[in-house]
Amino acid sequence: MIPQKVKDHIEEYISQEVYVQIAIIKGKEKVSTETAINKYFNTNHFRDFAEGKPYFHFIEGLRDKCLGKIKNSPMRDKETEDETIKLLQNKLNDLSDIELEDTYWEIETGEFFSGEQIKELEKNCSELIKELNFSNKNKKEVQKTIMSFCENYEKLCQKKYPEAPLPLEILKSVS
Repeated sequence: MIPQKVKDHIEEYISQEVYVQIAIIKGKEKVSTETAINKYFNTNHFRDFAEGKPYFHFIEGLRDKCLGKIKNSPMRDKETEDETIKLLQNKLNDLSDIELEDTYWEIETGEFFSGEQIKELEKNCSELIKELNFSNKNKKEVQKTIMSFCENYEKLCQKKYPEAPLPLEILKSVS
């Protein structure tokens, strides 16, 4: 199971990416949020998003940080006060070589992943691709999916930055 901390991190990253793109369109073209979303569907950003590129980028980043790649690192036994390095050293010293080859480190959250968890991420990515595919879903359903990312981002912003303006004002229209 993917750690909640990582799920939240990925959702925040993707929601922010989508939100910013739509806010730019809305601001530049002085249109409604719904019209901005419709225009977003014709951008390269949406095409990449609908192909799962943010997820693939995240997954490739994880695979890049396989602990098996650093199992012979000299830092494995170095004295340090850095808590992050100590955590990494403990993993390197506690796991077998076979386990190290199937352990990946997500630096932003400090979480460790297994190959099975990466497969779960790939499954989530496939599900997102289906949700954003116009041949699987009608335009209204895809709009609703995009709107949910934007709404999630506004909720997150309200918690983290309560005074910040929210250009799409989705929560105001939902309330």
